[in-house]
Amino acid sequence: MATQSEKITYSVDEFVFDVKDIIGQQSTGSRALDAIGSNLRRLVMEGGDLTKQGVEAESSVGLPGRWLHRVPGGDFQLSVTYFPPDEPTPVHSHNRWGVECVIDGEERFTVWERIDDQGSVGKAELKVVSDGIMTRGDVRAWYDPPKNVHRQWAQGGKPVCLALLMGGDGSRQHIFDLDKGTYEDAPARPS
Repeated sequence: MATQSEKITYSVDEFVFDVKDIIGQQSTGSRALDAIGSNLRRLVMEGGDLTKQGVEAESSVGLPGRWLHRVPGGDFQLSVTYFPPDEPTPVHSHNRWGVECVIDGEERFTVWERIDDQGSVGKAELKVVSDGIMTRGDVRAWYDPPKNVHRQWAQGGKPVCLALLMGGDGSRQHIFDLDKGTYEDAPARPS
């Protein structure tokens, strides 16, 4: 892991306050998520070692994680999350927006937009909105539907560690098959 400063000049509590303020004033459109992303980057760079803060979280990929802010039924949640190397997530969507910032490692992050009329259940036509490699301090967002389809993929043979802010409870909405142009509903999250 990259050397983390133990000194905290911008805390998780300050970040949460700022996110609530931005959402309260601007909702969650692109300008608001850009502002939130800037603050998330600041948290990663000035928030001390986030991998030691908060409480332990279970991960769906078997790697350790941390909850930094989680309120059941709340507007958003913040975690430190790891994705394993060379195992891309399925192309998927969430019910709400999200913003991530790399703490350590490298990640390929691709975002698609649905460009079909969404009138045919199970069928989807996608267009790449952004695709690139992210390293420490880089930020990416996905928006509320239809610009909420994405995939994460740790690069470089080691896990990627992220600060991950997700609207709502972070539940997935759909899983997409790019080759077939189809999707299915994502399985429900375990309770």
